[in-house]
Amino acid sequence: MNQEQFKRSWTQLKGRLHKQWGSFTDEDLLQIAGHQAAFQTVLQKPYGEKRADVSQWADRWYVKWTGWCEGYQEVKSPKIVGAKEE
Repeated sequence: MNQEQFKRSWTQLKGRLHKQWGSFTDEDLLQIAGHQAAFQTVLQKPYGEKRADVSQWADRWYVKWTGWCEGYQEVKSPKIVGAKEE
């Protein structure tokens, strides 16, 4: 997802991030405030090397949320430590 898509979906995305990834604090979410670059920076703190996994999760969430998933096939990745089951 690009910056504009990230910003438009931020209200919905932040609720899912907080629910899915417990390490996001309210302060982290305020710091991100719809900015994709800030999201990438904030990811480094609690997730370090796993930040690509969280970012990929957000992209997949966006695909599902917008309904752009026709023909999209989810690739099962190994269980990510810290992620909650949906």
